[in-house]
Formats: sequence, C-alpha cells, structure tokens
Amino acid sequence: MPAISVKTFAGERPKLDPRLLPNQYAVVANNCHFDNGNLSPIKKNSEQVVGVSANARTIFKYLNEYWFSWGGKVNAVSSPIADDPWQRVYFTGDGYPKVTNNAIFSGSNMPANAYRLGIQSPEVTITAQVTEAEIEETDDIDPNDDETRYYTHTYVTEQGEEGPPGEASQRLDIKYPDEDGTYVTLALSPPNVNASNITHRRIYRTATGGGIADYLFVAEIPIAQGQFIDDIPTDELGSSLETYDYEMPNENMIGLTSMANGILAGFFDSTVCFSEAYLPYAWPSGYQLTTEHEIVTVAALGNTLAVLTKGYPYLFSGISPDAMAGQKLESNQSCVSDRSATIVNGSLIYASPDGLIGLNSSGLTMLTNQIITRDQWQLLDPSTIEAYHQDGKYIAFYGENLDKGFIFDPSSGDFRHFEDDYDCAYNSLLDDELYICTKGELFKWNGGDEFRGYEWRSKDFEANDLSFACAMVKGVDLQLCGLRIFADDTQVTNLDIGSIPDSAFRLPSTRGDSWSFEIYGSGTIHSVTIATTMREVVA
Repeated sequence: MPAISVKTFAGERPKLDPRLLPNQYAVVANNCHFDNGNLSPIKKNSEQVVGVSANARTIFKYLNEYWFSWGGKVNAVSSPIADDPWQRVYFTGDGYPKVTNNAIFSGSNMPANAYRLGIQSPEVTITAQVTEAEIEETDDIDPNDDETRYYTHTYVTEQGEEGPPGEASQRLDIKYPDEDGTYVTLALSPPNVNASNITHRRIYRTATGGGIADYLFVAEIPIAQGQFIDDIPTDELGSSLETYDYEMPNENMIGLTSMANGILAGFFDSTVCFSEAYLPYAWPSGYQLTTEHEIVTVAALGNTLAVLTKGYPYLFSGISPDAMAGQKLESNQSCVSDRSATIVNGSLIYASPDGLIGLNSSGLTMLTNQIITRDQWQLLDPSTIEAYHQDGKYIAFYGENLDKGFIFDPSSGDFRHFEDDYDCAYNSLLDDELYICTKGELFKWNGGDEFRGYEWRSKDFEANDLSFACAMVKGVDLQLCGLRIFADDTQVTNLDIGSIPDSAFRLPSTRGDSWSFEIYGSGTIHSVTIATTMREVVA
C-alpha cells in the first residue's frame, strides 16, 4: 500500500469534496503561507508604528512622515502635479470634496484643515460706469472707433487656481475707448461664501463690438478690493479667458481616484466625473458620463477607469477627459463592497455575489469559480469585505466586526485564512508595506519578528480499512509544531507542540477507511508521511 505522503503544501479548495482534493491542498489553512512550497507561518504584525484617531476608518500617509485619518470611508490622492510646491492632497467622502496642503494640514488630528475643492463663479455681476474723455468732436474723430464692451471676473485661490467667470456686466458703449481721460469704474462684491481659500479676483473685458469676442485679461486684484479703475488701453490687455467650464465638482462626488495623464475621477449616483488634466479643481459637467446602474466604486487602470456598479461593470478609456468613451461589459457580476476593489498585479479584483472577479482592459474573469461555490462564498459575508494588495496577493478582511480575513493569490489560485484585528489599512507604495489600523494604533501587517500560530488540515485520504502504523514529519523548528492524526474523523494521535520526534515514530493500532492529519504551531514543515511500515516512511 502506498504511503500517505505530502511534500508540498497549498491552500484551501472548499468547492471540492475533501477526498477529491489533490494531495497538497488543505481542508483548513489558517495563518500560514506556502511561498516556497513548504508549510510556514505568517508573521505577526509589527510593534505599533504610530497612533491616529481612535475611530479612524480611513488612513493616508502624507509626505512619507505624517498620517491623516478620518472617521468614515474617504478616498484621498496626492496631487498629480509634478513637484507641487503646495504638496496638495485631494479627498472625497468627508462632506463635499476637499483639498489640504503643506501649509494647513498640521494639527492634533490630521488633516487639521482643508478647503473646499474647486472655485465657484462670482455670484454678483460687476457693475460698471463709464467716464468719457473730454474731447471736442471734430472731423478727425472716427465714429467707427466706438467700442461696445462687457466685463466679467473670476475668483482665484492662494495657489493660483482660477474658477469659472461670473455673468457678464451690462453693456457699455464707449465713444473714446483708448483716449486719455476715458476710464471705467468697476464696483465689485466679495464672495458670498469663501470655503476655497479665494484670495484674488481676475477681471476680463471684451475688446470688440457686439460682445462676441473673447474676454481678455485686464488685471488681478485682492479679493477684498471693492473697486477698480480700468483705464488700460486695448493693446495692453492680456491673454484670453480659459476657465469658462472650470466648474466645481458635484458636492456629492465620492470615490476619488487618480488616472494617467493627470486626470482625477470620481462619481455620484450613476454619474462618472473627470477633472481637467493636471487641474484637479476643475470638473466640467460636459465631461460627465453615466452608467445604467448606481455606481459602487471606481478604480484607475492607466488610461482606463474601471467603474463597478450594482449591475454591469464599465470601462471608460481615453487619453484626455474630453475624449472618454465608455464600454458596458455584458456581465452580471456586480460589486457588493466598495472597499473590496483593489488592484493586484495590474488587474482590479473585487467581490461579486458569486466570488472574486478580475477586471482589466481586456475584460472580466471569474477568479474563484474553481475554488469556492456561491453558497460557500456567501458565508464569508462578501458585502463586508475590505481588501488591499501585498506581495502580489489579495488581502481581505471581512465579517461584522472585520476580525476575519483571507488571502488569495491570483497567480496560483491559493486561498487561505487568517485572523486579525482591523479597522482600516493603507498600502504604502514607497516602502511596500501594508499598514493596519486598529483602535487608532498603526502596525505593519505581517511585519513583526514573531510568527502567528497556524493550522493546516489535510484532505481525506481513502485507505480501504487500512491500519497505518508509523509516521514521520520533516521540517525546521519541529519543536514549535504539533500533530494530530485522524482515522474516519476520529483522532488517533495527538502530539502536542514540542512532542513531534525528529525521526519516524509509531502510531497506535487503528484501522480506517479515511485518514487525515493536522499540523499546527509555528515551525516550517517540509513533508508529512504516514505509512504501514517504517520502510515506507523513511523511503
């Protein structure tokens, strides 16, 4: 009779009956890994790194030194502008969309301060009054030199961000527009609300009759200045107004993410929003696109935005925000948890009602259909899943208290469980660490010096009423491991941690049709062999 011999180890395949599993797969695999084919423990979390707000549900590392935290689900991204002198961070989910920077973030609970993202158009129209030069009308005066003029203005932040213009002023008919002594007095009102750090105002005017020409720059003045005298000749005007459609983002926009080419994206209800490239404060409504179902979350895949909904998923692609085109994927794999979506090895993985889905620019793939059934998947409460990526693997926390977890390797299909306390986490690309937050305390996940205790139970090996008489376990630090052996689900041997011999050992005389074993502890296991004779064990 061939011996039971397991020389490589892998995770769970709950979809298969335990007797049908390949030898290396487990019925139970907790707190372990198989990166080199052996059965090894995963590490405990590191010592506490830093503390944040005790009720934190989102954390974000700023300037590789400071930690932001929020009490709800927030999406934060760094400025897409290279060498941004303000080192801005944009975020949604904490009321209306906001931005903070290196001048205002610091405080006891960071970010201590933030401004509303975007700049509103001026609410009050400029009032203008013409004062004409005193010129004696002669045959030298050309009546065609008369000018019809309109004024408008925009608000500007301390960072130089310029919003859309207000309504045009009343029409002004000026007989001697460029003569000394002709000027226009402008009366200006302050913003009704200043939540965006507006510090200046830019004034523009038309330069030709009919009011159809572009507005040209006149002057920039402090926002507190209530009057301006415009006596600037036409040939000294500046560049054209370019911010006509630089609208504020919708106040309900969430899910902020950063795409390629400096474009930010977000959503509200079933509407996808895109910013101007490298202008994260400008969100033209003309760039908005819609989906058939309510959006759950979005994620950037280069020039493509994956949009996950309560129905069909979508892909929106384009190199510029005004050229985005949407593609509905004819799949009924909706997203059941916004935080289940994370990018692993270039693909977006998320939780659907049936299992984990992989999505990239090539389309959609069901990743776990050969691993777990829909009914088994539902026992994991997929609507609670919050996931991150680490070392090419999908790290998921789930459950009512988010105190359970599983690890899925999309490359090998490996699936295993772990236990941990969790409130939220953050993937740091700079140091390639996953930071876990629990009750305001931050740790590096799997970053400690000690190991967790694992449990790995084998498949059921059919034996046809055989009596296995001996066994042998090979590995490193066997004194840190324990072993249980079962015949027909009845325990026949229990070697507590520290009791596994370094050589082959005898088993009690027991017969059974089905045999299995369980290894637990924190040592590394190379192989487990169970046989009818010593010769088979040591062969």
